[in-house]
Amino acid sequence: MTTSLIEFRHDLHTHPELSHQEHRTAAKVLEFLEPLRPDRVLTGIGGTGIVATFDSGAPGPVLLFRSELDALPIVELGVDHHGSTTHGVSHKCGHDGHTTMILGLAQYLAENRPARGAVHLLFQPAEETGTGAAAVLADPRFAEIRPDLGIAIHNMPGYPLHTFVIKAGSITAAVRSLVIRYTGRTSHASEPEKGENPSLAVADLLRGCDALNVHDIRSDGFRLITPVHVRVGSVAYGVSAGDGEVHLTIRTVANSGLAALQADITALAESLGQRDGLSTDIEVVEDFYANMNDPAVTEMVRQAAEECGFAIESPSVGLRGGEDFGLFTERFPCCMVLLGSGVDTHPIHNPHYDFPDELIPTGVRLYETIVRRALA
Repeated sequence: MTTSLIEFRHDLHTHPELSHQEHRTAAKVLEFLEPLRPDRVLTGIGGTGIVATFDSGAPGPVLLFRSELDALPIVELGVDHHGSTTHGVSHKCGHDGHTTMILGLAQYLAENRPARGAVHLLFQPAEETGTGAAAVLADPRFAEIRPDLGIAIHNMPGYPLHTFVIKAGSITAAVRSLVIRYTGRTSHASEPEKGENPSLAVADLLRGCDALNVHDIRSDGFRLITPVHVRVGSVAYGVSAGDGEVHLTIRTVANSGLAALQADITALAESLGQRDGLSTDIEVVEDFYANMNDPAVTEMVRQAAEECGFAIESPSVGLRGGEDFGLFTERFPCCMVLLGSGVDTHPIHNPHYDFPDELIPTGVRLYETIVRRALA
């Protein structure tokens, strides 16, 4: 691993930026890419995203490799010399490491230009909000890229360091965030019968949602509803509440199950609202498609990992978490592979989490091997 890649990762970690605000991060990526002389660089794709292309000019497969630019609204703890200098924002998912691995691949491509086909390196904005992939795909310039396949690595604590977790089919869940709002009518707290208080509807909604859960992810019927925020009325002790809202994340193994689960929640919420004389409004605020790994692309990744001599795990079920790369898997054949970042380490989205620098050459080597095997 070159010191420049470690230093670059540390610089990104020190200066994290939230979704759709990754201006400095994108500028640093462009600065790193400039001396590598890609054949084409698209900037501002999907907002702050970048696509750097190394093109042979000859017919052949078109490969896309994706990383993410954004950080999380989490106060960092326990990271010393390269800790976040932006209060309340930190790289707690490893996107700084993912971006650095893609830049390591760019270094390789600068010295080993593809013999055929092309390689697109995508630095995607706003993965954490589930809006970046959609913004990139909606950008008219992405239609010019036309990848034959896409590959991404996501580090994953809980698996041994340097072990690749490779699985065809669903590797991450379909996840959606909902806000259910009830509007009734306030009244004096001594006369609640003269208003419409949403408290019981909210309480029964939470109980009803819990009854809809199927917790076993090994089941095709897996569905998980997680309340993340609840509010009823305001802190005014003389007022019986007249409004309330419930924020949920819902998840299933596949995208088709998510629509059915939302329909069940909608029916429950609306029936409770009608019962209590409330108007009901439901809003989708975040959406993550399931990462459905294409069998052929997954086998390509597996063979590359085997050639490198990396340890491989092949679980029977994927993760319950979501990842924005899933929308790309809906558009063209893709594979997201997980890279173990240690068994006894902090989980992602934890205030103490820090991407292990020693994973950088592991990811770069897998990427290099895939390119060499596909485009030699």
